[in-house]
Amino acid sequence: MGEAATAAATSNLTRWEKAAANVRTLDDPYEKKREQDQLQFMDRIPKAALASILSSWLYFGYSLKCLLDAQAGGLSGRALKVAWLSYALQLGQALPPGTTHLLALSAMGKAKRQPLLRLDGEITPSVDIFITYCGEEMDVLLDTIRVTIAIDYPKDSYRVIVLDDSVSLKVETEVGKLRAQCKRLYYSTRGARPKTHTKAGNLNHGLNYVARLPGGASDLVAVLDVDMIPSPHWLRALVPHLLVDSRVALANPPQRQYNIPDGDPLSQIMDILFDVMEPLKNATNSAWCCGTGFIVRRDALDGIAGVPEESINEDILTSFFLKAAGWDIVYVHEDVQWGLVPSTITTHLKQQKRTAAGIVSTAAVLLNPRAQTMTSEERYGAIFPAFAMSLSISINMFAMIAFPILLLTGAPLVAYSTTAQLRIMSVLFLIRFLATLLYDFLGTKAANYHLSLLGIKVGWTIPYQFMTLVRFALSIVTGGGVPLFTPSGLNEDVNIGANVTVPNRIKRALWGNGFIIHVAIIAALLNGVAASLGAASTTVGTSHVWSELFIRAAWPPVFLIWSTYLYECSIPLLYAFNPPKAMARSALMDRDPKTQLAYPNQRAKDQLRIRPSQTVAIAQICYCVGVCALAIAFS
Repeated sequence: MGEAATAAATSNLTRWEKAAANVRTLDDPYEKKREQDQLQFMDRIPKAALASILSSWLYFGYSLKCLLDAQAGGLSGRALKVAWLSYALQLGQALPPGTTHLLALSAMGKAKRQPLLRLDGEITPSVDIFITYCGEEMDVLLDTIRVTIAIDYPKDSYRVIVLDDSVSLKVETEVGKLRAQCKRLYYSTRGARPKTHTKAGNLNHGLNYVARLPGGASDLVAVLDVDMIPSPHWLRALVPHLLVDSRVALANPPQRQYNIPDGDPLSQIMDILFDVMEPLKNATNSAWCCGTGFIVRRDALDGIAGVPEESINEDILTSFFLKAAGWDIVYVHEDVQWGLVPSTITTHLKQQKRTAAGIVSTAAVLLNPRAQTMTSEERYGAIFPAFAMSLSISINMFAMIAFPILLLTGAPLVAYSTTAQLRIMSVLFLIRFLATLLYDFLGTKAANYHLSLLGIKVGWTIPYQFMTLVRFALSIVTGGGVPLFTPSGLNEDVNIGANVTVPNRIKRALWGNGFIIHVAIIAALLNGVAASLGAASTTVGTSHVWSELFIRAAWPPVFLIWSTYLYECSIPLLYAFNPPKAMARSALMDRDPKTQLAYPNQRAKDQLRIRPSQTVAIAQICYCVGVCALAIAFS
């Protein structure tokens, strides 16, 4: 028995060594140019982050001095309270972006990009490919299955397993039909539909299932969400990273989407994560698993007792435990999978709420006995995302409520003792604003201009994410466990689409989706701005009107906040009035009529059509720069 095991181990090692010998670096002009651009970005973004952090310290530090001087000079009562609240809200708004600046700063001097590799030949590690399913559209599942069983990889080296958490007889039947054409395709279900830990439990079921198949478990495990269409070279692009470095447990690619509407009105594209955050994290050896398209060593997963079920973001928690076990994770910046975004605003909201709860739930890693082996740095990495997400959502929710009240007081929103102090504050804010703008521009450029400058467009989801956090926290405190979240692709809302009358869309949006809260925020902000500007116009002496306007709602740091909230809260309302015309999925795919293999077409992948409008951001930039320049020149 011992000799047989030794011989098998030797044979396996030889196979891995032979496979590693067939790994080559991808020689592609487009990817070389992309690598140069990425390295340039990695070199510049930490410097821009440092400039933004230092300029923020200077501005807020000097603003605090001016506030204290004004207080010592006799500022009191309501005016003092308003000045302090204004300062606190401005500082709070600066904290969430500051967390990403710290991440960029940690990459200073560490510019690197994971090399793009290819595995040639027929000698390869074996792979079990899991496709997770939980009630999504049947044609989406079948397209993913067909493409996956046809990937460019030795046919005897991979199996495809559909893990069905919907317990659907129809799915089992359809998979059975395809299995008649491909014996490497399998179907499995846990039985009764689970109530929580849906994906993590499903994957663990898959790990147990393949261990009982003839030949046992494969060397590697790959995971695809049901909507993700892998490129033919998907495995040949990722497997080499595990072959050439024995410390790497998991290789993770970006997620791309092919059904984003023109102009991306809901800011659904995730390039901020995959073109900015993940490359930075990879440079600091802190890359995460992003949930789909990844490939991982089976023995590494077994070493952490499978996929952790303590969080609905099982991918991030898996990353933490692999790191704690001494493994590395790499981010491979190559587009090898294309999936779908939620096609309605209702399902998009569901996804955003699940994301918020999932990130925060990763803090549960500290309660797991396996966390005892984590270093202090790894523990910090585990708790930091939860802290940053909770902080950002909570601050923005408070600000959305407090800012209209602040404006309604009509009191000055900036405190100072002399006009010289006001001039210096204007200079320091302008420096901070330009430094932050440079940071945002570098990130936007790295993401192929798919991001909005100044980070606007995403704040309209804050009220929903905040209520999700409250619900999540109450559920944990009361012993209810992790709340259930169904897949965001389920229960598509047809009552707010372009084919529904405007009155019905508005009614569904205001009451069904709760957008009445955005109407309330917009009304409160407009009333507040009017009250603030009105208070300035009643100042005795027309020569003082402009200066009084400047230190109220027109004060650039304050203007940025309320104008951004005003715009962001209008997004779901404008969407309800005039939703984008969604293209049928079939129109976004090139399908082979003979094999039925379907891949996203060039229209779907067109990078120009989904670039968002920067009109509002440019208007804000012009206002802040212009007003500050005038204040510096004439104050």
